[in-house]
Amino acid sequence: MLCSKPFPGQTDQIFKDKFCKWPKLLRVFVILSLLPPAFVFILVQQQLAPSLALNDVLLMVGGFNVVLILWGVLLKIRSRKYWYRNYHIGKTLMLALIPILASCYVSFSEMPESQVVKQEQVRSVEIAIN
Repeated sequence: MLCSKPFPGQTDQIFKDKFCKWPKLLRVFVILSLLPPAFVFILVQQQLAPSLALNDVLLMVGGFNVVLILWGVLLKIRSRKYWYRNYHIGKTLMLALIPILASCYVSFSEMPESQVVKQEQVRSVEIAIN
């Protein structure tokens, strides 16, 4: 593995990320994570799949994208610390938020009435004794 010394007289070896492979790999994973919801959305629009299938796929992809966002934040921090470079992956991380926001919107908009918290109504009965 190739090493670089960014400062003269430095004793630590810093690994070169010669081909910027980590941001490219993150970008590929984010783009691939957008394909299953799009495919299931098309199936639901054509009425070939039930709408609950879209909820399940969005929740799974949203969980995967949470992991991708955490990995992207760690990658951004470590790239500055170890390789003395700044990966511009902000747009990729914003693109990874789309399935998370979509799954939250679908989950909250289609929540059944039985799971919605209902406010208790005060009921009082007057008893008259003659």
